[in-house]
Amino acid sequence: MQQKIINALTKNVGIKILAIIFSFLLWLVVVNIDDPKQTRTFTSVVTVTNEDVLTQAGKLYEIKDGVNTVSFRVTAKRSIIEKLSPSDFSAVADMNNLENSERVPVTIAAKSYANYITISSRQNYLYVNLKDLTTERFVISAQTSGTLEPELAVEEVTCSPTVITVTGPQDIVNKIDTVVASANITGVTSNFTENVIPKFYDAKGETVDTSQLNMSVSTVSVSVSFVNTKAVDIVVKTSGILSPELTLGSIKTDPSSVMIIGEPSALNEVSNITIPETVINLSNLTGSFTTSVDISSYLPDGVQLAEGTSSKVAIYVTMSNETASTISVPAENIELKGVPEGLAVSLDAKAITVDIFGTEEDLAALKAENVKGYIDCSGLSVGEGQNAVLQFDNFDGITIQNTSVTVTVIEATNN
Repeated sequence: MQQKIINALTKNVGIKILAIIFSFLLWLVVVNIDDPKQTRTFTSVVTVTNEDVLTQAGKLYEIKDGVNTVSFRVTAKRSIIEKLSPSDFSAVADMNNLENSERVPVTIAAKSYANYITISSRQNYLYVNLKDLTTERFVISAQTSGTLEPELAVEEVTCSPTVITVTGPQDIVNKIDTVVASANITGVTSNFTENVIPKFYDAKGETVDTSQLNMSVSTVSVSVSFVNTKAVDIVVKTSGILSPELTLGSIKTDPSSVMIIGEPSALNEVSNITIPETVINLSNLTGSFTTSVDISSYLPDGVQLAEGTSSKVAIYVTMSNETASTISVPAENIELKGVPEGLAVSLDAKAITVDIFGTEEDLAALKAENVKGYIDCSGLSVGEGQNAVLQFDNFDGITIQNTSVTVTVIEATNN
């Protein structure tokens, strides 16, 4: 029996081997017809590694034209390739391999079916532009935005931190002129603190794009404190008796009212700011005039002027039927009298603004080039910013008020 089996296996062995080979080839043909190889193109986003190599060299990179993808061809059997997607591949650009400061070779690798696919050998590149890296520190300006509630004033605005460090392309960092952290106060009636994103502006006040910058902090804590306010009128008291030849028209102040701040209890006690009678003595008047006073010493206890409110107040005393105005007198219209020998005197301004009084018609007809004045320099000595009195001769129906000016006195040189 055994011999029959051996004879059956060895009989016509050549034909049998050929049959096996033919069957294998037929199988290959069938398989390739049913599951042929195919080639497709895939596109993947490039991942950049070892960026710190550039940072350590004081450089930054910018992907040229914003193209950070590469396309490549993949060959595999249809049954495999139909299962593939761009996520099955990695595209890596290593900054250690930067060439000519402009391109980085991209390595394509398969994450799936690596042993069953073939990736085209064509070399892909990621193209970049290099920029100088710089770091600067900027002081943060704490501000408020929005609408302030009535009878409130912002007392203080602070931020933490007060300085921000910015790192990025030199051409962008150099554009930064100011950094602002602004808190919105609309509808807010009590002290508060909030975190805000600082904004960067150039010298023209336009926003700077910070997408390529690294900041030491992403948000800034802004604290805002409020204080109660009240608007009060300014009242002028007088002393003495006006000359019978004169008739008082009006006494006005500029501004006519000021804003004060303080606790509600203190503000409730204040109805006006009074300038005492010692300032205006009617007995000394010979006509209309103006003067300036500092009202800070006249404020009641517990209140003070709101921020941005000047303590200087102008008082205009005008006679009946007269009005007050100003005129700018050019320096060449001012005579310097009594200059001491060996000295030279010059005005510190090209024009002097002076107060004038008269009827509206007379003031409208007055021309600056016709106004002449003089300074008595006899008591001056060498020095800058010295005070002197500028005096004028009045026109019929017009009073030009003498005023204080500053002059510079130097030793004269003989040419």
